[in-house]
Amino acid sequence: MTRADGKPRCVACMLCVTVCPSECIYVEAAEDPDPEIQKYPAKFVIDLGRCCFCGFCVEACPEDAIRMDTGNVDFAQYSQQDLIYDLDKLIG
Repeated sequence: MTRADGKPRCVACMLCVTVCPSECIYVEAAEDPDPEIQKYPAKFVIDLGRCCFCGFCVEACPEDAIRMDTGNVDFAQYSQQDLIYDLDKLIG
């Protein structure tokens, strides 16, 4: 999910990474110039080919940055590589 200004809501707290039983989420944190936010994900990758869709990441996220109720269920792909979603693919 994004903020009103288009930036990701994620603050790179790593709670989603910690709670994920499939270990399919990878986050790299970077310093944000905004002192209110402090950190942002320089890299945020979810491998949907490994995801078990348990929703633990959604529940753990304090910023409501991960949602599973978007109504977009178009995860059918011919290649497993196409199931790896980075920040650009997730927000775009």
